[in-house]
Amino acid sequence: MFKFSSLSSLQLFQLIRYGTFILIGICYAKLSLPQSEIGHFETFLLVSGMVSFFWVSGLINSMLSIYPKKGEEEKKAVLFNTFVTLFLFSLLAGVLLLVFSSNLLGFLDKQSDGKLIKLAILYLLLSNPSFVAEYILYLNDRKTEIVLYGASVAFLSLCVAVVPVYYNYPVEYAMYGLIVVALLRLLFTVFLLGRFASFKFDSGIQLNGIRVSLPLIGSLFVSGSAEYIDGILVKAKFDDMFFAVYRYGAKELPILLIVANTFSTAMVPVISGNLQQGLEELKARSTRLMHIFFPLTMVLMILSPVIYKYAFSDSFIYSSIIFNIYLLLAIPRFLFPQTVLTGLQHNRYLLISSLLEITINVSLSVYLAGKIGLPGIAMGTFVAYTFDKVFLMAVLRFRYGIKTSSYVTGFVFFSYTFASLAAFALAHYLFKNGFWGF
Repeated sequence: MFKFSSLSSLQLFQLIRYGTFILIGICYAKLSLPQSEIGHFETFLLVSGMVSFFWVSGLINSMLSIYPKKGEEEKKAVLFNTFVTLFLFSLLAGVLLLVFSSNLLGFLDKQSDGKLIKLAILYLLLSNPSFVAEYILYLNDRKTEIVLYGASVAFLSLCVAVVPVYYNYPVEYAMYGLIVVALLRLLFTVFLLGRFASFKFDSGIQLNGIRVSLPLIGSLFVSGSAEYIDGILVKAKFDDMFFAVYRYGAKELPILLIVANTFSTAMVPVISGNLQQGLEELKARSTRLMHIFFPLTMVLMILSPVIYKYAFSDSFIYSSIIFNIYLLLAIPRFLFPQTVLTGLQHNRYLLISSLLEITINVSLSVYLAGKIGLPGIAMGTFVAYTFDKVFLMAVLRFRYGIKTSSYVTGFVFFSYTFASLAAFALAHYLFKNGFWGF
């Protein structure tokens, strides 16, 4: 977990990127930016992300699977043509977003008569092709450069997003600033391509990359839509002030998210090579992760109102309730049936489960939002994600005869699950009864 390798530098890069936008949010709260304005900024990020997250990840992952199998010259061509494909997909996404912005997606941009969506389109056109940059460095084992690049982008993003608000300019100026940073990232990506790639347009490489990535794009679209579906539901049912409150709370523990996803990916070839040995290693290593992250999650649950009061402001204390529900996602995160199925190359069940998950998420979130408001949307996400893991475990048990006990330490998992639910209940009780003085 702690060795400084190309993988760990990439993980650090992702943490820096994630932490930057959390820090921007903290600065906005400390600068007393109205919640409606914060909601406007968060909508800008939501719009630019929701139409691209799945195919950006799918195309880059297909590049990562294709790249090692090529010769040196072909590797250079793969890098350039992946960049071209990302740009073409960005252009298509921008056109579709512009076409539907005035009707189907009009509720996302209630205040600025389409201006926000146009800015989001410009941002995604410049930003999305640049996501290949850190992977160019990763594939060429440039560990230090990955971290320096991430830190530089983070510093610039923080400056351009916070300084205009500090000097009382409208929050749109922060969006302009992020667009400028996206342009600089694009120019740096072109520089890296000139350094590590060959500018050779090859439709064959592009079509093959798309073909390889399509199943993954579909799976990512279904399984990764929860965050954006929740955001759309909040935008549809509530105004920008409530949207800001929800978005500030709807955040998982970032270190856990990155470590769990990386661990899951790393275990696939182990299980594929030797099922029995792989299951034993999955069980042992996932148990060690539980001992690290479950206690941290429980402490955060209890302290979350205080954290939100002092890290953000009094206006965002209610966000801690949403945050605590998202922290409950640690429970299903420590179950890895998807890793076993991927190692066995039975990926069709992942797509089936993802479709069921998104159906439950939408229907339950809409129902619970009408009953208990914003927390209902977060609770719908937790229930749906938990169902996804239970369904996949049932597939392993009843379709392939792989017992849950072969890859999960049941006593440890259920003990921590009970303790986490107890911590959640205690945190809610303390908050409701004014234990923290608010």
